[in-house]
Amino acid sequence: MVRQAVLLAAAILIASPVAAQEQIIYPAQGQSPEQLEQDRFQCYTWARDSSGFDPMAPPVTQTAPPQPGAKQGGTLEGAGVGALAGGAIGGIATGSRKGLGRGLAAGAVTGGILGTVRRDQQPSQEQQARQQWEQQETARYVQARDTYNRAFAACMEGRGYTVR
Repeated sequence: MVRQAVLLAAAILIASPVAAQEQIIYPAQGQSPEQLEQDRFQCYTWARDSSGFDPMAPPVTQTAPPQPGAKQGGTLEGAGVGALAGGAIGGIATGSRKGLGRGLAAGAVTGGILGTVRRDQQPSQEQQARQQWEQQETARYVQARDTYNRAFAACMEGRGYTVR
């Protein structure tokens, strides 16, 4: 399950245009291709160590995805709880068997409706929690990548390159 979440997050991150930006480096002081590669590697190492982000490593999530909860509510469960509550209220309020019976019936109907609504809302709430988790993980990744990119650019510019 965690592996699926990591793969899902990786797919989201790879598809993100912000995460996919590649820096353009120009040797402004006539550096050779060999010098460029050496400087790139040294700046990659420095930026990775400074930012704590490695663009060469596969993306991983920092928190586990939300797990689906046990099924909640339902018509029968709601009707049972509602009948008990309605019967108690009806019996106490009227002090008669008739009030108890009416309370049971009204509570069962109301509880059944509320139980059904609760059960029907659960998948939507779980999907919303999952989407929120994905957005948070994507935002963390984008922020870490941006910090790395700024560190890498600072290093390369310090060595006489133009970085965009």
